[in-house]
Amino acid sequence: MSVRPIVFRASCIKTLSAVEADALRSNQHELNGVAQLKHLFGVNRTEMPASFSIRGSDVIHSSSVTWYDAREAHVSRSEYRLYFQTNPVMSVAQEGDNIIIGFDNNNSLHCELIRQGSAGHKVINEWMTA
Repeated sequence: MSVRPIVFRASCIKTLSAVEADALRSNQHELNGVAQLKHLFGVNRTEMPASFSIRGSDVIHSSSVTWYDAREAHVSRSEYRLYFQTNPVMSVAQEGDNIIIGFDNNNSLHCELIRQGSAGHKVINEWMTA
């Protein structure tokens, strides 16, 4: 088991809701882009590789994410989202787990799942800077 921590230079964290974690509630594979995510990714559409992992586990999977404005055709109404491809880490995510999204010092993107009940887990209902 790997316990090597990820050192983030910029990140944010949130407790996942049912609609964000449960494929039966929503199969969109997206997280709403609030100000904290917008601070990380900016305003331009971008696709990039990301490492998805589970804290305290050696489970790591590479997958692509896309940051985009779902309403880019509406000049006055932005609605940013972070789309992620299906991957084994997010497939086991459950309502109540935390997700940390951020960049390390090498500018690599990481999405780290913290399982509910594990060390370091806290209930965080809204995105906040980590």
